[in-house]
Amino acid sequence: MLSKSSLKYFTLINKIKYQINKSIRNEKNYFNLILKGVIPRPQYAFGLFFTASLASQLNIKKFSVIEFGCWQGEGLMDLEHYSEEIEKIFKIKIDIYGFEGGEGLPPPKDFKDRIYQFSQGEMKESLEKIKKNLSRSNLIIGKFKETVPKFMESNFAPIGCIFNDADYYSSTSDSFNILNDQNKLMPKVLLYFDDLNFSSKMTGELGAINNFNKLNDLKIEEIPELAETMSLYWKKWSFLAKRFFLLHNFQHNLYNQRYQNPFYKNLP
Repeated sequence: MLSKSSLKYFTLINKIKYQINKSIRNEKNYFNLILKGVIPRPQYAFGLFFTASLASQLNIKKFSVIEFGCWQGEGLMDLEHYSEEIEKIFKIKIDIYGFEGGEGLPPPKDFKDRIYQFSQGEMKESLEKIKKNLSRSNLIIGKFKETVPKFMESNFAPIGCIFNDADYYSSTSDSFNILNDQNKLMPKVLLYFDDLNFSSKMTGELGAINNFNKLNDLKIEEIPELAETMSLYWKKWSFLAKRFFLLHNFQHNLYNQRYQNPFYKNLP
């Protein structure tokens, strides 16, 4: 079931279009629902769709999707909903993990955490309230710098998609520890960052990205022309698509394997 926030913006005409397409659901039709902004929170659906298409072409039967900063759990609810549909289209399995601090935003460390925009304790939510609305997500509670290393010691399907709403530079940097083991990543990992607006190259999520790229062989890079192309079909992609980045796992044994770009493959 979609989250309350998504249902709030799900117009009647789009609900009708969505229901009509259920009877003829296939890869191309579903992508058009996403591309034209018919379904609510289409960026979540796009992340899953893109990754599932890539995984299926590379014969990866299951992958993990991660959300950092779950707040009310609505993002996880929408990931659950879209995963069920996309799994059927690509005949693939998607595991969902949500990392949440549990006490709202932690104390900021310095100016890089954008103190002018965020404060300690913001976005605190009842964990029980989050859990009761989830059916298949794995919710992991605690500080990212503690929970992520512990998670990396466990067995999980390769990570293919990450939605990051950690807000702070420090929290985002801590979340990037999930990228430390190249063997636990797909050859390309799609990342979505929710709070790039009015930051700088040194602060917030954008600052954390730039610092990661300085310190690692793996690179988190912008996706050239993605926003421009997608905005031809729905104007809000002009900014939503700019929040997508791609991590290139250059040393992965499947990195150079040929595949059809799942975006251009399904353009109307």
